[in-house]
Amino acid sequence: MITIYNTLTRKKEEFKPLEKGKINMYVCGPTVYDVPHIGHARSAYIFEFIRRYFEYVGFEVLFVRNVTDVDDKIINKAASELEDLGERITAERLKERSREVAVRYLDHYHREMDILGIRIPVFEPKATENIREMITFIEKLIEKGYAYASGGNVYFSVEEVTDYGKLSGQDREQMTHGVRIEVDERKQYPLDFALWKEVKSNEPSWPSPWGDGRPGWHIECSVMSTAILGESFDIHGGGLDLIFPHHENEIAQAEAATGKKFANYWIHNGLLTINGEKMSKSLGNYTRISDFLEKYEDPDLLKMIFLSSHYRSPMDYNEDKIEEARRSRERIMIFKDKTERIMKDLAGTSGDKKSNINKVMVKAQNVANDLQTKFDEAMNDDFNTSQALSVIFEAVRVGNEYLSNDEFSREEKAHMANAVKNSILRFADVLCLSLSFVQVDDAETEEIERLVSAREEARKNKDYAASDKARDELAEKGVVVEDTQEGPVWRKS
Repeated sequence: MITIYNTLTRKKEEFKPLEKGKINMYVCGPTVYDVPHIGHARSAYIFEFIRRYFEYVGFEVLFVRNVTDVDDKIINKAASELEDLGERITAERLKERSREVAVRYLDHYHREMDILGIRIPVFEPKATENIREMITFIEKLIEKGYAYASGGNVYFSVEEVTDYGKLSGQDREQMTHGVRIEVDERKQYPLDFALWKEVKSNEPSWPSPWGDGRPGWHIECSVMSTAILGESFDIHGGGLDLIFPHHENEIAQAEAATGKKFANYWIHNGLLTINGEKMSKSLGNYTRISDFLEKYEDPDLLKMIFLSSHYRSPMDYNEDKIEEARRSRERIMIFKDKTERIMKDLAGTSGDKKSNINKVMVKAQNVANDLQTKFDEAMNDDFNTSQALSVIFEAVRVGNEYLSNDEFSREEKAHMANAVKNSILRFADVLCLSLSFVQVDDAETEEIERLVSAREEARKNKDYAASDKARDELAEKGVVVEDTQEGPVWRKS
């Protein structure tokens, strides 16, 4: 039984899909005006492992994530670029440049999600490709008395919705005083929000019954989600910062238009800080995904940092977390490397006549089954990844105990450890961890092997100064050397 904390009800609930064996899931995606940062990575990664876990337990998941490709930030970025180029800003040129900005940064987003192992959605609708559908949706809201046109804009009438605020748990007075609301004399009520915005000078725009303009932000997701997933669907996700006003407004306009419950479960991920502060370019702590990957190379490292905190909790990113994740990953990789190396050595041999592989494999399979039960229990409990990660470390411990147990033959040890390793790889796949070694080109391999040989020769000659020097040079290159009975084995950390 999978339980999920539902923001709408503010409690954990047993997950029951609308259609047996299938899950329809919508997540708010990026506004593409800049390169993605590690906060974007955390949100995308969380919904990736949730999606993977549902697939792991046998669900067919129709996963949808939208792209906001028209927005004030995109338009401002486009205008700034045209000014830098010395171009005159016209409506046609600004619309064209805004489209170029959106395409460029969506490409950035896709590339970096791919490096992190985060798959593309089944559907990825873009706002600009659904303008006609948004206009039709707005017309329906006007016809039903939930929206009104005013001065070229169209607003949603919050006063017409009796349960407005049910997602955020706020009353209207709290909402009015809790957020900055732009003063607009065309509104009938302060909390009313724009469904359609009248065109401003030179802005990208589209024709509508209310004049040229563009859709408001909130209408995008209601229209695109229901168009693909139906008027009611299973899960809607996004960051905690979207609960109000974005998701609150989505519910209001969608349920007003359809008369049906919009999403059954609302999943919201906690936000990320850097050394206890909100990430900001002005504070100098703005960390792009590409910055992290350039410095640390390994995408798994960032994901293991994310896994260490529950998805709903705020998470602070700092050097201590990075070092802790590095050590944790190294523990897994040492065991994986050792087991794979022994299995490779055994390949093609006739085997140890004293080995009782069938008997030890039954024991190993029982242990693997126990580990799987613990992993599933952790993930069934509102996707508790820190507990799931602890199951992987337990598996590493058990596997290492097999490898060091002299009651078994080398062949028996290897097969028992390999069964545990396969469990780890299965769990890692659910958590979107590649557990792959850093690739090294031929020139670097030659230099590393020269240093490893020099270190080994110095150790044999008890030349400890030379051995330490070679060890330090290897460490600077991020190389880990393990001394085994068969000789030193190295890998890039």
